[in-house]
Amino acid sequence: MSVLAYVYYNNPWRMKSGDDVRTHMILTELAKSHKVMAINLSTFTSSYHVHRQDGVVYVTVPRRFYKFISSLIGWSKHYDLNPLMKLTHYIDEFITALKFINWFRNAKAVPVFGSMTLFSFMLRVLGAKNVTIIYDPLANYAQTLYLRSRKSFVELLRYGLYLALHKLQLKSSNIVVYPSHVDLENAKRMFKIAKAVIAPNPIPICYNSVEEYLKLRKKRDGFSKPYFILLAGGRGKANEEAVKITIEIFNKLPPEKFKLIITGPWQDMKKHVRNPSIELVGVVPREKLKELLAMADYGLSPIFSHVAGTFIKVLAYISAGLDVIGTPYSFTGVIVPKGINVYMFKNESEFIEVINKIINSNVTWNEKNKLIGLCRELSIEIKNVLGRDVYNYAYME
Repeated sequence: MSVLAYVYYNNPWRMKSGDDVRTHMILTELAKSHKVMAINLSTFTSSYHVHRQDGVVYVTVPRRFYKFISSLIGWSKHYDLNPLMKLTHYIDEFITALKFINWFRNAKAVPVFGSMTLFSFMLRVLGAKNVTIIYDPLANYAQTLYLRSRKSFVELLRYGLYLALHKLQLKSSNIVVYPSHVDLENAKRMFKIAKAVIAPNPIPICYNSVEEYLKLRKKRDGFSKPYFILLAGGRGKANEEAVKITIEIFNKLPPEKFKLIITGPWQDMKKHVRNPSIELVGVVPREKLKELLAMADYGLSPIFSHVAGTFIKVLAYISAGLDVIGTPYSFTGVIVPKGINVYMFKNESEFIEVINKIINSNVTWNEKNKLIGLCRELSIEIKNVLGRDVYNYAYME
């Protein structure tokens, strides 16, 4: 076995969130030159099962301790990262590390993905002394808690233990990977990390040909008005704020002037929609996402706080040749290629001003011919970083 990865939770190959996209596409890139197996924990399965996709073999491990405790106390709130899940995850992790320790000891390298994991530390405690461990926190969650703890004694009591444990995880890893310069510099300053590098978030989607793209684009209902799309991702605070603000603004616009599509697990937000030109389509499969992006003209990113790295949604918009409407946070670490128009705003009133300007313009929305070359350029650039600069550190003989 060449590479044995560990994923804190979820099924990355389904790519339902930015973390899933990052994890699966990095593992897919590694699988082009190494044998890759990934161990991932799951709350929603009661038995082990194997899934193969894009060259990666995933072994899904049930979180049996969590399921035992939840059954014992009658816990019914089985959503991602619920309080009981957080309280029991280190025990489930240790059980998993113990069960597969011989596999991890014999691996050439172990990428570990997850912001709340202690898996690197556990492997060291269990005797995996010589294996190279690459830790990808996926987000700056620990950095956010660090900043909160410095400002409030109550927050320090709430998060102090987690931050102390996080330092154990960092010290137990040979190298830590962050998605942007902002995250890297913050981590160096806060946690005094010596061996840390950047692997940018990969682009989540690409078209096979101009013909494929044009066929999908023609599925829209005419070209007399602009199409906007918001990829709202997972159920986090920043995405929730983005969905609410976007619905509120577009509710007030003339329905004949636009079409707005919002993806992601936000079906409960339909109760706020009063404009027939706003459509919440839920979590969509990859092929449907390609279709929606091909139909759109503008990608929306009303994100008002830094979360981690480059936003997957912005990379998706750029790879599909869309013009992007977003806050400065949305473009952190992104080099926008020529041919992509950027409409930047800092607050809600500026967001409204940009949208009104666009829907009242006389642009012909069928004029799009920059897609395919742009997509290839992005693919080559990011593959160079993921496949060579960062991970060869771990796989050298």
